[in-house]
Amino acid sequence: MVGRFLLYLAVFTASYAVKAELYVFPVPSPEATSHTLNTEITLYEEQTLSAIEQKNIDLLIKDTYQTLVKSNATSALSEINQRYEGTLVAWLYSAIKRCEDWFNRTEGNISCRNGALYDYWTEYVQGKHGLSRREVRRLARVARIAEVNFNDDNSVAFASPIQWDLSEFTASLAVDRIAHYLTSINIRSYHISAQGLETHASNQGFSWQGTVAQEAVIQNGRATDAVSNPSTIAYIRPWQRPVLSTSKLASLEKGVLSHSDGWPSAKFQAISVADNAFEAMLLAHFSATKTAQQAMELVNANPSLALKLIDENGRVFTSNTYTARTSGENKAEKNGHAISIDITLPLFDIADYRGPYVSVWLSDEKNRLVKSLALRGTSERWLGELRTWWRRVGRKNEGLVDGFAGATKKNAPLHIEWDGLDDFGKSANSSSLILHVEVAREHGGRSYEKIPFTFDSLTSPITVTGTDEIASITLSLMN
Repeated sequence: MVGRFLLYLAVFTASYAVKAELYVFPVPSPEATSHTLNTEITLYEEQTLSAIEQKNIDLLIKDTYQTLVKSNATSALSEINQRYEGTLVAWLYSAIKRCEDWFNRTEGNISCRNGALYDYWTEYVQGKHGLSRREVRRLARVARIAEVNFNDDNSVAFASPIQWDLSEFTASLAVDRIAHYLTSINIRSYHISAQGLETHASNQGFSWQGTVAQEAVIQNGRATDAVSNPSTIAYIRPWQRPVLSTSKLASLEKGVLSHSDGWPSAKFQAISVADNAFEAMLLAHFSATKTAQQAMELVNANPSLALKLIDENGRVFTSNTYTARTSGENKAEKNGHAISIDITLPLFDIADYRGPYVSVWLSDEKNRLVKSLALRGTSERWLGELRTWWRRVGRKNEGLVDGFAGATKKNAPLHIEWDGLDDFGKSANSSSLILHVEVAREHGGRSYEKIPFTFDSLTSPITVTGTDEIASITLSLMN
């Protein structure tokens, strides 16, 4: 994988006639240990690192790992875990506080509190006990409900059930510290690649193209503005990674450990984009374990994030922000194939109102599925009431409900942006498409609307007034 990335990098730099200087950390030596980060730093515009600056980066990487290792009783993380309070160095305080922000934003689905849970899995991998789903749920819940207090002097105090563990995010924190150091020494354009290409960072304003041609995440163009905002990509392929591994052993179970229930999940391969590596890796972990609808709702509400998910069958789901953040040229918009869909649902004045199940999808003229756009509701019993969707899509696509569906949301409107790509990330070939919207409500009615359209017909928005469970549907080209 590293060789492939260097090949892409060579082609990339040659195409722009830019001299690139590559540095590898740690420098290969007998003293290199497993706790150091395998990092590549590429500098552009004929910039170089002095021997002292290289040494500083090497020390910074080692300090990050030594600070966060829990097995060392004198590490900063171990010390606060023992006392349940402490004053931290600024970067560690910021990391824990940012993780807590994500903990609150995701209702406990992302957490750095689960040290006891990871210890339990470590002991299981070492053969010290069996694996109890009930116990891992208990450990996750105990950590989730404990209280934490942050103070202005970089101190933190917390309830005893919490054991902080940032081991899954150590590499990304090291990348962020490297990026901060490079900026401090006036390095204007760089690319950082860490830990098997799972994390990338650049301040060059690169337009990232996150492809999943095997494991590669490659660049596709660069901006001319050398002071562009940093961008980072984190990448997780859960089916190929042990839930937990030590220097000598690895679990047979594959996937990403869900922070909310302590059990491994492997719903999606995730490529996440954020303004810094830590946020990108937090998002990747969250997205690998949740449904596509849950992940996209989080990302679409935050313009600084972008996300691409691929399930085991090759189905692709992208956030509304992904194309703009990862490609300098929006192919869908260029071809006029990017559309927005707005669906409003009525609210009935009844005491026991239940949020409706909703399915939205695109097909060609022969009713062959082109793209699954939205699915609200997770009960198979009531999904079956979406009779047209179930007959044509749901029952033929095993695993779609588990990986795609989100919760019902009463009568909240749906805003969907479609990038012109089908379920497998390919351009939709058909010029004539049909939008299907079906809504069914427990103790209520069922409505189904289909709207044939061509891209040429969307020069002006198309609005259809629905009946019963659908108020209106509007299709329009995106600007």
